[in-house]
Amino acid sequence: MNALPHSLEFDVPACSKTDRGLLAIYAFYGLLIAAQIFLVFTKSFNWDEFYHFSMVHDLPKGRLTWDFQTLYIRLFLWVPAVTDDLIMQLQIARLGMLGFELVAVAMVVRLAREFVDHKTALITGIVYLAGGYIFTQGFSFRTDPVATAALMLALYLFATRDLTIGRVLAVGVLVGLAGLVTIKSIFYAPCFLAFAIRRLMDAPAAWRAAALRIAAVPIVALLTFVLVLQLHRIGLDVRAAGVPSLEGWISAFLGDGPGERTTYIFEQMELAPVIPVGVVLSLLVVLRRPRRDAIASLGLLMPLLTLLLYRNTFPYFFVFLLAPVCVGIAPAIALMLQRFGTGIVLAALAFSPVSLLAEQRYNVLDRQKALINEVHRLFPQPVGYLAYAGFIADYPRILPHLVSGVGLKGYYERKIPVIANEIERGNVAFALSDSKSVRAGLEGRTMPNSLQPRDFAMLRENFIHYRSTIWIAGKTICPSQSEQSVTLYRAGPYSLDGGPIVIDGVLLADGQTRQLQAGPHRVLHQSGGCIRLWALPQVPRVPDGFPDGSLFTLF
Repeated sequence: MNALPHSLEFDVPACSKTDRGLLAIYAFYGLLIAAQIFLVFTKSFNWDEFYHFSMVHDLPKGRLTWDFQTLYIRLFLWVPAVTDDLIMQLQIARLGMLGFELVAVAMVVRLAREFVDHKTALITGIVYLAGGYIFTQGFSFRTDPVATAALMLALYLFATRDLTIGRVLAVGVLVGLAGLVTIKSIFYAPCFLAFAIRRLMDAPAAWRAAALRIAAVPIVALLTFVLVLQLHRIGLDVRAAGVPSLEGWISAFLGDGPGERTTYIFEQMELAPVIPVGVVLSLLVVLRRPRRDAIASLGLLMPLLTLLLYRNTFPYFFVFLLAPVCVGIAPAIALMLQRFGTGIVLAALAFSPVSLLAEQRYNVLDRQKALINEVHRLFPQPVGYLAYAGFIADYPRILPHLVSGVGLKGYYERKIPVIANEIERGNVAFALSDSKSVRAGLEGRTMPNSLQPRDFAMLRENFIHYRSTIWIAGKTICPSQSEQSVTLYRAGPYSLDGGPIVIDGVLLADGQTRQLQAGPHRVLHQSGGCIRLWALPQVPRVPDGFPDGSLFTLF
């Protein structure tokens, strides 16, 4: 066959190895993001997520008592207007957090370009996104994704191109806002300091002007912090009694010593071995690199030292901690790619997401949904309740903090029986036994150095176990040869379960309901077994198929 005339010939570009490598990288990103979206809607919620999301409901209702580390809540005030379903609200909020995580990933890639080529920078982003607990916690509803996005964007603006006045203002504002989102933002200080030194080294002839602009950044950050904090306080019910002491803040921040959560640290290293290997390689080769890059790399690795001191090194902390670290190990990732190739490195990075997807307990979310729905069925209107975290986010919780850790320690040290006082005022319709101390009180036990003695007594005497972790206000009355005096703390309908009994001289049959006032009542119950007087308009019956089992996984 004769060749085509030259005018009709055309070139078909060959797909190079580089092109195929980039396609594989982009496909990997797509799979990772799709997997995270899947987890947004199937992974159960940690108690901390319930706690943080309860503030979204508390703030517009005047119940939010914390001004510090709650600024990000304002970004999600619109979520409850989308749906009445609390689980769906949390899932929508998670999608918002996923957006912040992707901003952080983009900044990891952009910053890595300061040290490595485009392909390696993209792989660096995957090292972060697929990096162990980051994969399952990057979209969780906490402060970490928001602060990480703000700080990594600020670090990118600070480290690249000319530091114009506009960039100084943008970096300062972002840092100030991140500081309001979480006090942990101070951990990024070495990163900014390293790039500040790098900038001064790059401008020996104009170092004074560079130094002035660099110095302006913390000033803008401080002004932003103070101004926005004052604006944020408007409409908040900030109560001094709910704020931990300085010792309490230090204990919450640093804990009782180094390595308090070492289990999670080692698990993170096992799940994402590329990161610790990259750190070791970076430390070995850093001195061979240009001084300006060596200083920047060391600064980006410095936040790892907080693992020796910081108390809350839970899985979600690595979302915040490892973003700058991954940028710092980008040159080491380049060495790995040269040695093993893109395919092997991507295969190694796939281990963590695949294993974490496989080990999820997906049925826990169904139990969480069932419990929330059952509480809403039993109490159609918002009522006060006691719980470890804000499980029923749209109802007012009588304690504004977690009933554990520093929150529980501060509660015990203040010696004020808030729980008992609220029960006496009739403000507690139900309790969830989702913490050790509350469960102990409801089950008739005590727990040293936790709640107050009156709290334990009031919990023991005024709640009846319903199902799962749900305990409902009421009284258990056992037979007595003489008339008993029973004090009720909630006025309203009471339903008898196991009767009959005589209350204030009036016979109440089994299953009947009667309106009763708060205060003491004369009760005569002389035969049969113990009966239950539920503070509800009818005796509660557990729906068919209501699931039992744990309501939380660790993380």
